[in-house]
This record gives sequence, structure tokens and C-alpha cells, in this order.
Amino acid sequence: MNHHTAKKIGIGIGLLCVLMLLLMVYLKVFLSSKKEFQKAETAFSEGNYRLAIRHYERTMLWYLPLGGYVEPAATQLWRVAEILEEKEDKMALEAYRSLRSAFYATRSFYTPGQEWIDRSNIKIARLMAEQTHYSEVDRRKSIDQKTEEALTILTRPMKPDPFWSMVLVIGFLGWVSGVLMFIWRAFRGEGTQIIARQGVKWGSVIILFYALWIIGMAKA
Repeated sequence: MNHHTAKKIGIGIGLLCVLMLLLMVYLKVFLSSKKEFQKAETAFSEGNYRLAIRHYERTMLWYLPLGGYVEPAATQLWRVAEILEEKEDKMALEAYRSLRSAFYATRSFYTPGQEWIDRSNIKIARLMAEQTHYSEVDRRKSIDQKTEEALTILTRPMKPDPFWSMVLVIGFLGWVSGVLMFIWRAFRGEGTQIIARQGVKWGSVIILFYALWIIGMAKA
């Protein structure tokens, strides 16, 4: 086998490995989301609304652009919040806030679930207006006035941080490239031996960019 053919095979194997890694990440997120959703549904059926809120929110934090349980969890969390409005306003407010914050927590270059966020903002503003009387000035205001003030605060732009979003993308692309380069440059011959120097070099690159990817997701 000549060197050119070996490189082609190495690149092909590298691409396959990357695809397998992406598939594994997708499956991890999907299965974790499903597990949390099942816990939430059990808690809801038992009337344990506080626990249901917690697990529906966790379901949504395992966000997938396609598939997953984010939309069903958002629908059910909204349902819980509406039920609680008739029973316990404070917990209803917690539910609406959980729905809103879960979508903001999963934003990157865009914010998913904007319709849910807008609907939650209206509910949160109203509940806050009805529950808060911190000062004499607040007590003199009408519910509608306080609702409008709260809604103004809630609807302020909350765009993803551009710097950390860029770090996220660079980290992911660097990680994928590092894996490919490790496979391409660190193996010799028939791919059964590792060149120590190249292995350390590209292994370090993989670790570095993977860390940047995780930090970017946390900060963006």
C-alpha cells in the first residue's frame, strides 16, 4: 500500500470516527432527555408538581435542534403552570420561570423556543405584579402598571454572548480537526503503530479544543 492510499484510508477512517462520535453525542442527549421526561411524567401523574417542574426543565436542558423531548416537555410544563395558577401562584411563577430559563440556557447563535419565552414573559409579569408589594410606591401602582414594568424588564434583548459563542464554534471545529489529524499524522505503516511525538501533539490539541467547546457552551 503506497503512502497516498494510506492517507486516503486514514482520512476516511477519521471521518467515520467523527460521525460515530457525533452519533454518540446525539444518542446521549436524546436518551438523557427521554429519561428526564419520563421522570417528569411520573411526578405529574402523582400530583408532585414541584418535582415535575424540575424534571421537565432538565428535559429541556438536554436540547436537540431536531427530535428529542424539548417540545413535549415545554407543553407539559406550561400545563403544570396553568394548573398551579388555580392553586398556588408562587409555584406557578416558578414553573413559568423554569420554562423561560430552560430555553435561554440552551441558546447559542439563536434562541430556541421564542414563542414559549414570549408567552411565559406575559404570565411571569402578571404573577409578579400580583404578588409583589415591596414598597409604598409599589402599593400605589395598579396591577396593569406593575405588569407593564415587569414585562419591559423581561423582554429586554438577551442575545447570546458573541465571544463565547465563537469560542464554542472554534472549540468544536478544533476538536473535530484534532481527531482527524491525530488519525492521519499519529499512525504509521499499516496504522498499527503510533508515533509518540505526533500522538502527544495532536492528543493535546484534541483535549484543548474539547475544553474550549465545553467552556463555550457553558458561557454562551
